[in-house]
Amino acid sequence: MNLLMVDDEVIAIQGILDSVDWDRMSFDRIFTANNYTQAINIVLQEKVDILLCDIEMPSGSGIDLVEWVKSYDENIVCVFLTCHGEFSFASSALKLHCFDYILKPVPTDDLEEVLLGAKGEVDKRKKDKNYQEYGKLYVNQMHDQEPEESHSTIVASVKEYISKHIDQSFSVDDLAALVHLSPDYLTKIFKKECRITLNGYIIEQRMFLAKELLTTTDLSISSVSVKSGYGNYSYFSKAFKKFYGISPREMQQR
Repeated sequence: MNLLMVDDEVIAIQGILDSVDWDRMSFDRIFTANNYTQAINIVLQEKVDILLCDIEMPSGSGIDLVEWVKSYDENIVCVFLTCHGEFSFASSALKLHCFDYILKPVPTDDLEEVLLGAKGEVDKRKKDKNYQEYGKLYVNQMHDQEPEESHSTIVASVKEYISKHIDQSFSVDDLAALVHLSPDYLTKIFKKECRITLNGYIIEQRMFLAKELLTTTDLSISSVSVKSGYGNYSYFSKAFKKFYGISPREMQQR
């Protein structure tokens, strides 16, 4: 897996190169660029999986760069690293579906967690093809079965899929497509069978797994986040605290 860092301040890139534990990150190759044009040339010539870039640069901003990157290869995971905290910049990052938006100066530990999370997001996107193939297989199996399948069997199939793919990103719409039902109808029968909403069940299962990994393994919080189906480290931390009342780090320390 390859990383491209883009910043017009050479000293900023060198600071990251000198401080990050690259053995822990396990990137195959690390590319650097100091402007928009250099970055584009690298993306065109090399395989880039993760882009870490500043926003304000001469001859093309980081936002311009990410817009181009997304049009060239939507699977590249992009992270903004900038000293600008204005809402307009953060809003642009959200619209471009950036993985994260972090402010300089960022503690090395936090940057490493974000990079690990970005790697996990790359892996999850690579699994999308498997997800689609699973869906096609399930639909084909449905056609070979009886026309009317019981609610309990449908719910059991959905639960089994959630359990086997808990580390992946999926929605109620995705699950409904797998069992060839409308999202509203699947939600209705799931709530009737399990007395919990489908979304609530998914969150509950992710949280149960996250707690188990935090308390029984030596995995980093970022790795736990990915294995629990949360590509965004910050979102995972907020969701975990909302569910358990304490942060992942506090749970890990306990």
